[in-house]
Amino acid sequence: MDNFFIYGAYGYTGRLITENAVKQGLKPIVGGRDALKTEALAKQYELDFFVLNANDTKQWNHILSQVKLVLNCAGPFALTVKDIVPACIKNGVHYLDITGEIEVFSYIETLNTQAIEQGTVLMPGVGFDVVPTDCLSAQLHAKLPTATHLELAFQGTSGVSRGTALSMVRRYHTGGAIRKNGKLINVPLAYEDKVIHFGEKDRLCVTIPWGDVFTAYHSTKIENIKVYTGVSEKTLKTLRNYRKFKSLAKTNLVQWIFKTIIKRKIDGPSAIKRATCITHLWGKATDATTGQSVQAELTTPESYYLTALTAVESTIRVLKGKCKPGYQTPVTAFGKDYILGFEKVKLSLN
Repeated sequence: MDNFFIYGAYGYTGRLITENAVKQGLKPIVGGRDALKTEALAKQYELDFFVLNANDTKQWNHILSQVKLVLNCAGPFALTVKDIVPACIKNGVHYLDITGEIEVFSYIETLNTQAIEQGTVLMPGVGFDVVPTDCLSAQLHAKLPTATHLELAFQGTSGVSRGTALSMVRRYHTGGAIRKNGKLINVPLAYEDKVIHFGEKDRLCVTIPWGDVFTAYHSTKIENIKVYTGVSEKTLKTLRNYRKFKSLAKTNLVQWIFKTIIKRKIDGPSAIKRATCITHLWGKATDATTGQSVQAELTTPESYYLTALTAVESTIRVLKGKCKPGYQTPVTAFGKDYILGFEKVKLSLN
């Protein structure tokens, strides 16, 4: 197996991915910004390591001369990709990450032609964001190829990691996003709510700017897409009340306050939660012309545990040449059944 580099390897999700890679007999090179944390992780697993910032061009060129692929786990990804991805393309090195940030997908797609010319794969979103939902979208589209509208929803119970929370705070003031008639549309936070029956119960859900608003269109060409997540009545009310603070949320002071609280209070789901929690997903594709629709439910392991599995498997497949160069989603790279190959994943399509 060719060498690959995990950047942000000591973070919550990066560590899980590194642990899984080592369990599979792989020897990734690990790296990150914090010297002490990076070295400690490397020593724990007897791995080579580098300490560097995302914009350290000289160091990146040195690393990229030694590896065939970069798996970026250092979020918020919007702050790292514009340095890392062009360097990967320049050096003919494949790039994967675990982002769910729409702006990252959008930016990386613009580099498609350059990547093809260099024989480089660009595949952001190889974790829970967006492997299961991308595959669910494609399953629905295969069942109803004339679909004009796509709705997706998911509900997890394990909580979020520090990195996920920091990414959410950074994007909070931008509101939500949907796709309408093929175009990305900015909408208010908690723009639309609805009750969806999945996971054997009714769940109150609210629209969120999930990565599939971008990626599902690339995978299926369905022009109208909304993504929801389950929330409580209290959370929905809070989200809508926070709209009035939108302008304040992007100020340096408020961002600093939020980040300080997150770093003190949030780590990530415990090992017990990762081992026992289940994530429920739902999707519906509709042909607005005929009124015909199909629905599906998908259950997967806990989202961070699943991310460790899908990120490593995606890395292995790309290194083995099982993916065409250029910008790819998990579905365009590996097909609609990709998620079904992982443990404890079940699909119900009707």
